[in-house]
Amino acid sequence: MTAFGTLNRYIARRFLATIGTIVLSIFVLILIIDFVEQFRKYSDRDDFTGFTSLKLAAMHTPAILEDILPFVFLFGTIICLINLSRKLELVIARAAGLSVWRFLAAPLAIAILIGLGSSTMLNPIATDLTNRAAELETSLRGVKSGRNKGGGVWFRQSAPGGSSILSAQSASNRGEVLSGVRAFVFDNNGRFREKIDAERAFYQNRSWRLESALVAAKGQPPVTVSTYVLPTKLSRKDVRDTLTRPENLSLWDLPDFIETAKHTGINTDRFKLAFHQLLARPLFLIAMVAIAATVSLRLTRYGGTGKLVVTGIAAGFLLYVAREVISDLGGNGIIDPALSAWAPSIIALTFGATVLLFQEDG
Repeated sequence: MTAFGTLNRYIARRFLATIGTIVLSIFVLILIIDFVEQFRKYSDRDDFTGFTSLKLAAMHTPAILEDILPFVFLFGTIICLINLSRKLELVIARAAGLSVWRFLAAPLAIAILIGLGSSTMLNPIATDLTNRAAELETSLRGVKSGRNKGGGVWFRQSAPGGSSILSAQSASNRGEVLSGVRAFVFDNNGRFREKIDAERAFYQNRSWRLESALVAAKGQPPVTVSTYVLPTKLSRKDVRDTLTRPENLSLWDLPDFIETAKHTGINTDRFKLAFHQLLARPLFLIAMVAIAATVSLRLTRYGGTGKLVVTGIAAGFLLYVAREVISDLGGNGIIDPALSAWAPSIIALTFGATVLLFQEDG
């Protein structure tokens, strides 16, 4: 038992060192790439500095790391186990009578702990930083002269004077601040009245306050106004529920949001999916470790290690793609969101465990 504990601690150190090296390398790479991208986007701003670019890049990096964490474990497990096999350390462990489950205990335990930590601690931090970055980018875009070129946020609203359709390049502050806004306004009979392009829009007391707006009314030349007030029947809560996306909410915010949204008639499938995916993250990381182990335990002197590694990487990517496809089905209500979040991890783990059992016991 003492030898088993010593081996576990040794493998845990090696595994953590490999994972840590990969995370640090990717962190620096993402930071550099995003730093250059932010500088390219906003370099025409007189008040934009290298520090601001670095700040934005640092805010974006945790969310990106959170997304690629499964691949970190896939590559980390493959590299760690192959290195142990090359040094014949796994051969010695097998000669001592230890099964594959004994020396995989440490990587599996680390996957559970890091999975739980990423869902409960990294996710709230990444979500908060992403929202702050969106607000900062909104302020940077707000004084730029560019107009909306087909934004990512679209919604329809009604008002006492008629309805309107709004689009925006981005939304921040839980939907209360829009950037790159275009509005099509209609009268009570549904006839087009005017089109408005604005740099930013702020929600205030059941109305949108559009700044630096270009108003093109039907049959009249465009006119620029400093502020245009567009009435709406949407309450502040309606705005937040309508424009909030799952990635803008952390694990701790999602349950309350889902419960509240149920009473307002809003479709909560996407938010349920995001919540269950965060809960299932430890299991998904375990599945990645199991898949990596199936192609990394072969003795290197037997050859064919390269082909096995490529097979394992391909299997990991296929699992990720399958997970995304099933997630789209769950997010659109075609299948149950909870099932779509948990099923890929359970199936992949079952597959990996079956292959390991076959390799171990025949």
